[in-house]
Amino acid sequence: MLQPHFDRTSRSRAPHFAPLRFRAVALGAILALTAVGCGGSEDTGGGKGEPSRIAFESCGERLELDRAPRRVAITTDAIADTLFDLGVGKRIVAKTRGESAPAPELRGRLADLPSLGARNPSTEAMMAAKLDLLITDQVEKVSGKQGSPTVAELKRLGIATYVVGGGCAKDLAADASGLEALDGDLRQLGRIFDVEDRAKKVADQKREELDDVRRRVADQPKRSVAKISRVAGQLYVTSGGLSNDVIERAGGKNLFAELPGQFAPISAEQIVARNPHAIIVDNFAASEAGHKESIEFLKKTFPTVDAVKEGRVLVMDAAKSGARGSTRPVEGVAETARFLHPSAFAAE
Repeated sequence: MLQPHFDRTSRSRAPHFAPLRFRAVALGAILALTAVGCGGSEDTGGGKGEPSRIAFESCGERLELDRAPRRVAITTDAIADTLFDLGVGKRIVAKTRGESAPAPELRGRLADLPSLGARNPSTEAMMAAKLDLLITDQVEKVSGKQGSPTVAELKRLGIATYVVGGGCAKDLAADASGLEALDGDLRQLGRIFDVEDRAKKVADQKREELDDVRRRVADQPKRSVAKISRVAGQLYVTSGGLSNDVIERAGGKNLFAELPGQFAPISAEQIVARNPHAIIVDNFAASEAGHKESIEFLKKTFPTVDAVKEGRVLVMDAAKSGARGSTRPVEGVAETARFLHPSAFAAE
């Protein structure tokens, strides 16, 4: 997820692969795409031979690859959710720390991966990892800032870059895209990894899950919600973007949707004054300790707010509420809807 912030290796010898080569082409060019079937097993890459070229789009630029990437790095653990759903998760060979914790079932797989840096990847680390592809949730992480390379520099090194939907905005605070971007990511990643049939199945499944929630909450009253985060001692509320979309799809009404950007700094007094029906708190570590700390903070800071007094508080894995390029926010919609409208799910 886009965490509010201020502008701020494995020892084993990896196998060497021939560098993946790619080139940009005109937006209007006619590109040959070869779609092949894929099975349901882990790490499938198409069973009928790889196409001569694979075309995809990232941040408005059309790119071509000689073959499906074999060595991939990610800049936030939550992107792994999508790659494992597509059956290509084992191709992840390195990562940065990112802002979101991995899904519980993936923590062991990702824990020992070589690090590319604390937040922005370094050129040297990516070269050492012999990457074919970098997948990032924010184009700012490959913009030349804080020692990171640019997309153009990576291209010259033979490393392709894919920026997940919503992460292409130069001013990420102004990005208003929601879960609709996931459809585009699944389509593009399906092309990149030559697993288009599987990507379509995943997209259809996620769409069905969202449709189920939409039907259940359609006749429910909108519940007022304040969704808060704490970073470096500063309190923030969700105001727009993907996290706001998760709230709205779950049948909630974001009390701070009128504020600019995706996150807005706020005081505890402003939240008390609006007295939300429910409070959702981001748990960036997705840990029991983080959950306990959040509950204690709420009880201490908002003892007079109805949501706290009456126990209408949800401490949520931050990746479920707003991780770009991840399938987990779909799960977050369902979890938020059950929290806000338990009666709509009573028959389960």
